[in-house]
Amino acid sequence: MEISGYILLLITFIDGLLFGLAIKKGIVSAVLLIIAFVLASYAGLSFIPKISFSKVSSYVVKFISNNIDKAPGLVSLGHVGAITIVTVLFLIGLGIGIWKG
Repeated sequence: MEISGYILLLITFIDGLLFGLAIKKGIVSAVLLIIAFVLASYAGLSFIPKISFSKVSSYVVKFISNNIDKAPGLVSLGHVGAITIVTVLFLIGLGIGIWKG
């Protein structure tokens, strides 16, 4: 009996749950971080290092352009139905993780 397909579906669902939880906690962290930076700037403290937006964006563009050709090899499922069920399970897990996280 081949169970690797079922394991893949279970792992996809759990992965969606964990991503949803991380996204919800990340949003809360980002809001609290913004509040902390506003309070720190009001008090005269500076915690933000000198990082330019152009330097960060050029790094991101370089990283994406170097790794975009590897993306089609990451999905080894050939059937559209398999990709659809994996995507649906991931999105269900993601929704539950955000909702219950």
